[in-house]
Amino acid sequence: MPKTASDDDDTGGTKSSRNSQETTDIVPPDDEKTLGDYMANEDEWFKDDVTDIEKKTSKSQLIEALKVDEDYFKPTQMRLTIDLAHFLKTGESRPSISKTAAAASQRVTDIDYDIRDSKMVYKRDLKAFAARLDKLFEWKNIHSKEYMAPYFPLIQSSGTGKTKLMHEYKNLMTMDKADVHVELILCTDGNEAKIASAESIFSQILDIREIQSDQNGLTKLWNRLNRFADTEKKKVVLLFDESQHLTSNSDGWHFRSVRWWLRWPNKPGNVNVVCVFAGTTTRLANYYAEPKPSTTSRDANVVYLGGDKLYPPFYQLTTTGLVSRTDGFKFGTVGGTHKTPLQKRNEETITELDVAIQYGRPLFGRLYLKGQLKTSLGNILLRMRGADQELSLQKYYSLLATRLQMGQVSFDFASELVASGYAHLTHFSPDQTAVAGIAFLPDPVCAWLAMTQMIEGCNRFGIDDGIPTECSEPASVWSEKAIKIFSSALCRPAKGDVGEVAAAFYMLACGDELRFEQSTDLTQLSVPLEKWIARLQHADLNTTLNLGEAKASVNFIQVCQNYLRYSLKEMQDSGLLKHWYLGGRGSYMYFACAAYDIMVPVQYTVNGTLHYCPMLVSVKNKVEFWPYERKAAIKAMQKLFTNAGIQTGVCLLLLIGLDNTSEKKTRKKTRKKTKSGNSFGHGQIFTVTVVVPKEDRFGATNLALCSTCGGGQESEVMVSHAELALGADHSFDCLLRKKNEDDGLSQLLFEEIREGYANISIDEDDFGGATAPDESRGST
Repeated sequence: MPKTASDDDDTGGTKSSRNSQETTDIVPPDDEKTLGDYMANEDEWFKDDVTDIEKKTSKSQLIEALKVDEDYFKPTQMRLTIDLAHFLKTGESRPSISKTAAAASQRVTDIDYDIRDSKMVYKRDLKAFAARLDKLFEWKNIHSKEYMAPYFPLIQSSGTGKTKLMHEYKNLMTMDKADVHVELILCTDGNEAKIASAESIFSQILDIREIQSDQNGLTKLWNRLNRFADTEKKKVVLLFDESQHLTSNSDGWHFRSVRWWLRWPNKPGNVNVVCVFAGTTTRLANYYAEPKPSTTSRDANVVYLGGDKLYPPFYQLTTTGLVSRTDGFKFGTVGGTHKTPLQKRNEETITELDVAIQYGRPLFGRLYLKGQLKTSLGNILLRMRGADQELSLQKYYSLLATRLQMGQVSFDFASELVASGYAHLTHFSPDQTAVAGIAFLPDPVCAWLAMTQMIEGCNRFGIDDGIPTECSEPASVWSEKAIKIFSSALCRPAKGDVGEVAAAFYMLACGDELRFEQSTDLTQLSVPLEKWIARLQHADLNTTLNLGEAKASVNFIQVCQNYLRYSLKEMQDSGLLKHWYLGGRGSYMYFACAAYDIMVPVQYTVNGTLHYCPMLVSVKNKVEFWPYERKAAIKAMQKLFTNAGIQTGVCLLLLIGLDNTSEKKTRKKTRKKTKSGNSFGHGQIFTVTVVVPKEDRFGATNLALCSTCGGGQESEVMVSHAELALGADHSFDCLLRKKNEDDGLSQLLFEEIREGYANISIDEDDFGGATAPDESRGST
């Protein structure tokens, strides 16, 4: 059984007790009653102006957050229950309520979930992790003058396998009988439920509440660390999990105290100790070198080892999609039935959503196979959006980016998205502490949950899940929020143009409408190709598309970034199109991909046999795009099919942001040339052009036209105003593209600046310096 910091305290102080809490005027519940018994009926605990909905929400959240061991109270939970009751009755908050209950209510699983039971078959990450630790042991004798201390952070978002990785490393060192002693340590703030679930896999528990941030606390912590390193072996690895608790103080006192100990040269037995700090927060990698007024610690007259560089974090966890490779066969096929360990009596029909789950985060795949995902969906969504009725712009970004990517954000915001959401850390450099790259990887569960929030009237979750009722909003609201996100410079798209993001948003919104019409439970992800294209063409269900012998569909609920330069032939021959279709995703293609911007897989049936082909989407975000340009764009996509030897596919030219006047001219010129009856079928390349209307109901065009320069078009004018000094005496056709009514003010500013430069009058005698050349003699 793991030991806590107070189990073997020999510092002379008294052991702290979780039972020695402050008294309260509310009588604690009887130990024999459950949390549910008390929260279900005690309405007198609530102040008069608390609504029934607020009561139910508070009760259900607290029950889920605090129940353990069949709902019997633990001392910490009793404290939280009493404080919450006090708040609901009087409106007076108490500090112990909140962060513990909130964090617990958003935990999707216990910390030891599936750690021991699942076999690690994918070992690339383990090998890389072990190699990094081996290099750390060189610090003591080789790198101590360069690097501050022998540690690195292990940082990645929730559910990617951090705890599993460290547990497997500990087992590996034990089985190999290596001369390395490993301690797997859980850092906690006293959460009893977390401690109870940790006993099976952690060798030590470090409760930071037992260690005050003073000299006595430092002595206590160092004594504890010395015990961790007390071994006959010459090397020790301390693996701290949930290390964000070490940085809970504003100055990261607990984390920095452990780091001071690492630099201390006189450890018992002269053992070589290295550490890993695992968690979801990049703060673990962002505590820079201590101030260096001297070479000694401020707390003791001891010379410490260490330079001023920090080892880079280990964030290269590459487990997304792992379940499809290892357990994909267990997910079955759509329309079949499956039975899970918790559903022994009932078989359920396999849906497209069920099959898609295997292509995302490994934790969600394992939860599904054990029949526990459905009960966790509310907590997953709660982690993504929070419990507030009114979402912050940051939460809107989190949900939008889950489906659309959107672009990069500031370091602090990126850290928040990794720590409290499901963004994946893709880049971090300790040499550039203000830079961190993130991405939202293929994750059908998160994409599906985000989708439920973007369909008006889709209320799959409610107060029992801790989610406000009727919280879903129409797509037009989401496009408005996306515009604010871009125009405020909260994030920047990769290429400075939001056209591709707006196009992806439009395609997803059209698909969402059809999905909700098909089934309000949204478990059927695919939509018929002909209905989807009709919806793109802002028509009714009728379309010029003739399916002929092929029944075709598209299935994507998110668009992910794909930098891999697959050729069309490689996509077709490798079977990737099938996996992308089943996984419910389309892809933004790599930068400068010839002829198209987005790839969407299409499934069709011929004589009862399923086939897959690519749909190439070329996005043009322009004021004008003339017929000859459209023809050339489609011809370029057709040429790719010809060169790849692929005979079945779709070329979709999507035009967004066109000026209404130019579009009317184009239609008038091309009306007589329009061909009808173009069909999709096996052995044919189907081509179609979609013009997104200027005032589309989703607001996608407004999104395509929004400014990506912080401050809107006014900032664009400010950025480029130097050009007006150069061209003030000339006239130009259209230097500004009016994107919305507010841009009239920007146009006014533009004209004022241009006119101001044009009206400058200079008397040459006012200035000294060079004289003008004699024009009669010419100039070079």
